[in-house]
Amino acid sequence: MTSESTGYEVLDQYRTISNKLKKRFLRKPNETEASESFVQLANKCEAQHLPQYSALSWIAAARCEGTLGNSISENSYLLRAGRQFLNAEREDLDIGCTSANENLQAGLACFRHAFLRHNNETSLGLELIDYLQNLDQKELYLKQAVDLASKNKQDSHLHCLGLLGNYFIAKGDHVAALQTYQEIRKVLDNVAVTGYKCKTLLECEINLVFLLLILKPSPQNIPTQLAKILEKYTWGDQSSLLGMFNIIIN
Repeated sequence: MTSESTGYEVLDQYRTISNKLKKRFLRKPNETEASESFVQLANKCEAQHLPQYSALSWIAAARCEGTLGNSISENSYLLRAGRQFLNAEREDLDIGCTSANENLQAGLACFRHAFLRHNNETSLGLELIDYLQNLDQKELYLKQAVDLASKNKQDSHLHCLGLLGNYFIAKGDHVAALQTYQEIRKVLDNVAVTGYKCKTLLECEINLVFLLLILKPSPQNIPTQLAKILEKYTWGDQSSLLGMFNIIIN
């Protein structure tokens, strides 16, 4: 049986299950039965390597669980749908189909919806980020990952910002990198003092100093926070910010 014909068969089964959910006179739809049927269909599609169809079935199962008030199952099915959409996107990239990115956007939407409902999925957030950084148009998707992670725990948010900052440095966009590390510094202000915070803060400040050395802004144009960081890492008898920049320029 070809993938195409299997796809048609899946859609027929999907419609059959969906029709059972339509309201009828004196008959309440059986959401539990429908959810189980959608789960079976989703697993079948995964086994047949039809990720997009599997994702649609997981979303339908999640919708049923949401109607039943089973938030844990709803969230789990949304995340499985998101993974399958991302798998479909990867397959599209493998065959050179990069036009619409519909599967990617659908996958991100599933993760976003799950994160908004349950904000403690840090490991899953990192899973999404690790996938996104392997895609073309990395900057766009890393920014979306940062946006998602900002609604998550702080360690996930910092990880995303770090990936974005490293991307800008590799790209040679030092202004964007400086802005990103400033954002990291801002997030760290709200993190409890731990060994992890101290290590991350040190790395962040060193990156900020090196970026300022590269960009060579005039002392008058440096924000107060960055000026304090430069003063912190001034060496020898060059105790003033102006002295630091005289060394840089000369």
